Amino acid sequence: MKIVNTMKNTSEQPIELQTAQHLILDFCFDLEAEGVPLAESLGRYPASNLVALEALPGYDQSLRDGYAIGSDGPAGIRKSVHTFKIVDEVAAGDTRKLVLRAGEAIRIMTGGLIPANCIAVIPEEICDASGITLIVPASFSESVMTFIHTKGNELAEGQVIVPKGVSISPEHLILLAGVGYDTVQVIREPCVSFFCTGSELVTGTEVKTAGKKFSANSPLLKGLLQQAGVKLHEQQTVTDDPEAVLRVITDMAQAGCDILVSTGGMGPGKFDLIEETFCQAGGKVIYNSLQLRPGKSTLFGILGNTLFFGMPGPPPAVYLLFNELIRPAILALQGAKRSRPQKLKARLTEDLFFPKRGLARLKGGVFSLKDANCLVRQAKRTERSNCYIYCPAAQRQMRTGEMVTVHLSEPASFII
Repeated sequence: MKIVNTMKNTSEQPIELQTAQHLILDFCFDLEAEGVPLAESLGRYPASNLVALEALPGYDQSLRDGYAIGSDGPAGIRKSVHTFKIVDEVAAGDTRKLVLRAGEAIRIMTGGLIPANCIAVIPEEICDASGITLIVPASFSESVMTFIHTKGNELAEGQVIVPKGVSISPEHLILLAGVGYDTVQVIREPCVSFFCTGSELVTGTEVKTAGKKFSANSPLLKGLLQQAGVKLHEQQTVTDDPEAVLRVITDMAQAGCDILVSTGGMGPGKFDLIEETFCQAGGKVIYNSLQLRPGKSTLFGILGNTLFFGMPGPPPAVYLLFNELIRPAILALQGAKRSRPQKLKARLTEDLFFPKRGLARLKGGVFSLKDANCLVRQAKRTERSNCYIYCPAAQRQMRTGEMVTVHLSEPASFII
């Protein structure tokens, strides 16, 4: 990844969330390509358009078990039934190039190669075969169905299957395998490291004494990063010591991570050391404050070829900002055309109140669909949220029935 610094340092004053998202994406360039087996490419982003290597299907084939028939005489002659002589049989995988003459039929299986001069395949359930004689009702001649899957009917050779910037889906896998792909070239997954600051933090394996607390950000970030499909390079918990923080920033960046994330140490307090130590390590601050709650004390910067995100300490804020800032960067580094959270309008089903005006807010919410209507309400403390409700800075309350903007934190297809 090559970082080209074309942006002005905007760290002097808080910026809006949308501006922050644009600034971050301006520093995201496609990572290198790598070849992966097709079966391991689900959810990955192709390095270039993936096109059909051949037509699909690659030959005219039968859509049903039945009989391939040729003409049974001059057109325009009305008959009560059509009679054919069965002369051969074609199974799926039979590569013989057979030819039908007038009045002949060949038994054929689903997927079988269509003989030359075949005008239709007659499903076996609508005709009568006895020995070498096939009888077809005259009504079939009025049908527009031939039950022949013609070459290139699904894909023409060279047709784009997966455009660059679109992730590979299960439907894509079917088509890519069908035209001969065994491996595909995709953008490599970003390498990410993170550290959590705080002398008060302990892990679940340590003894917690008075004045200490368990670190929630460490398992939260590890889980979110794994879910986002990145390569987690390193994670640490660091005390509020300037030298220790400087050392971990320097070491993690030099280890070659594409994204480095910290939590805690972002306020105005004595032990909030992230911005100072980041600059000492040679980092350039792009912004250091958002017009948003939670997440006002948030930093984004560049350190060599590494994108640096300084997150606040509270885990709910980390989760929110991961959805709004870090996941979009992860996607953008892989060339995704759409990387920012999907926004929808939904009707509020419960009142929302806020302590004061001044900053825009994002509140964890539960988005649902009912009778084709989009609904949302604030999530309870122990409830799983799947979106964030956007609350404008000028408002202190939002009433039931009001249409509000929501930012999805899960794909819409996963929401019930």
